[in-house]
Amino acid sequence: MAFDVWATWPPCHSLFRWGGAAASLIAVGLSAVACADEKAEIAGPALTIYSPAPPSIMLHDHNVALGEALRGCGIPNTVVPQALPRSITQFSDASDNDKKYHLPIVTTIDFLPAIHHRGPAWHSYGRPYTDLKFVASLYDVAFGVLAFDDTIRLPADLKGKRIGAPPRPSAVRVYTEALLRDGWGLLGDVEIVDMKPNDLTTAVTGGTVNATTWNLISLSADGPRPMVPPLLEIEDAHWIPVGSDAVQKLNEANGFEVARSAYSPTPGNEVDLLSFRQALAAWEATPDETVSAILGCLKKNETPHAMATWPGLKAQYTHKAALEFFANHGVTLD
Repeated sequence: MAFDVWATWPPCHSLFRWGGAAASLIAVGLSAVACADEKAEIAGPALTIYSPAPPSIMLHDHNVALGEALRGCGIPNTVVPQALPRSITQFSDASDNDKKYHLPIVTTIDFLPAIHHRGPAWHSYGRPYTDLKFVASLYDVAFGVLAFDDTIRLPADLKGKRIGAPPRPSAVRVYTEALLRDGWGLLGDVEIVDMKPNDLTTAVTGGTVNATTWNLISLSADGPRPMVPPLLEIEDAHWIPVGSDAVQKLNEANGFEVARSAYSPTPGNEVDLLSFRQALAAWEATPDETVSAILGCLKKNETPHAMATWPGLKAQYTHKAALEFFANHGVTLD
C-alpha cells in the first residue's frame, strides 16, 4: 500500500516521548531535543522524511516526533507517510540532486533487500539501490505470532490454523511469510488470512483466526506499546517464542538480517520475539553536513553505540558522514 498524504506537525510544546533507553533505542526523550536552545542550522532545502507507516498506527507517531525533534535542532523537514518499497523506488530515475534531501525511514526487512535487489516479487526493488545508506537506528519494534488458543504453545501447534496478517505488499507480510516458511517450516501448513488491524478483535473473538502477526509492539521509554491493545486482553492471548535457530534459518534464507527482541508482556515474564528495527537512511549524495547535523541532534539523547545498533550493519552500507561520526565516538563498523 502507498500513502500520498503530506503532513506538517505542531511545534515543540506538543511533543511526546518515544524510544527507550532500556532497549538501546535512539530516541529517548527527544522532546528535550526539540525544545533545545542550541540549533544546528544546515544549508540547503528542507528535508523530506518518508515514514513507512500510515498515520493510523503508532509507528507513524514515532516518525512524526523524530521530525519535530530535528526541527527543534534547526533542521527543517516534512514527514510524509509513504510505504516501502515506494519511498525508495520512487527515486529509480531521479538524479542525485533530486533525491539527496529525501530520506526514507527503513526497516530491517527492507534495507539490505533494497541495496541488493532481493525480496519477493510482490514487495520488490526493481534494481539494486547501492547508494542507499544507513544514518542512525531509531527505535525497535517486537514482531511475532500472538496466539489465542491455549493449545497453541509451540510453532508446530500452528499447523492447520488461521493466522491474521496484512495483505501483500507489506514488510510485515514479508516477515510473516519468512518466519513461517524459513524459520519454522510451516508456511504450507497454515492459512494466512488478509486482515486490517481494526478487524482483528472481532475476527479473534468470532473464531475467524487463531493467531496474528499484526500486533507489533513498540518498545518505548514509557513501556511496551501494542498496536492493537485489546488483543492482549483476550483470554488465552499469548506469544509463541522465537528461538535462535529460527533466527539463523531466517537470515540464511533471505536477503535481510534480523535479531531477536526480548519483550515482557507482564513483569518478570519475558518472551523472545523478533526485532523489526527502524532506521533513518539517506543517499550517498546526501551532504555530509546534513547527516552530521542529524546525528549531532540525535546524540543529545542517545549514545552513538545505540545509534549504530542494526543487524548486519557494515561500513559499506553506512553514509560516510555517519561512519566518521561513529568512529569519532569509538564505534567502528566492519
